[in-house]
Amino acid sequence: MLYVDGMNGVINHNETIQWLYTLIGSKFRLVVKTALKLLLVFVEYTESNAPLLIQAVSTVDEKRGAKPWSNIMEILEEKDGVDTELLVYAMTLVNKTLSGLPDQDSFYDVVDCLEEECNLGEIWLSLLF
Repeated sequence: MLYVDGMNGVINHNETIQWLYTLIGSKFRLVVKTALKLLLVFVEYTESNAPLLIQAVSTVDEKRGAKPWSNIMEILEEKDGVDTELLVYAMTLVNKTLSGLPDQDSFYDVVDCLEEECNLGEIWLSLLF
């Protein structure tokens, strides 16, 4: 993924991004951390990757019958053994994804979905900015 040819392959193969997003739901901390870091690299590579990540998230969670971004929300809502490093990576991924969206409608669609899922209202929105 770190080289141009590898990243172009990942960009053209959304199933890889879906797989990485699925790994965020793992019970193993190191797997979750690595998947979050790789998704951050993907989103930061170019702004046009943010919609691809959103598409992958929607596909995975739709197949599971879960709300979009549920894997990220599980990290952010974790009550036992709060791991601040995972929290930082998860929030950074959300922020980078939102900042890479091409229009306000897409931005607010994702924010509304996240807000609906976590029910944190203004606290959640204050974390985004």
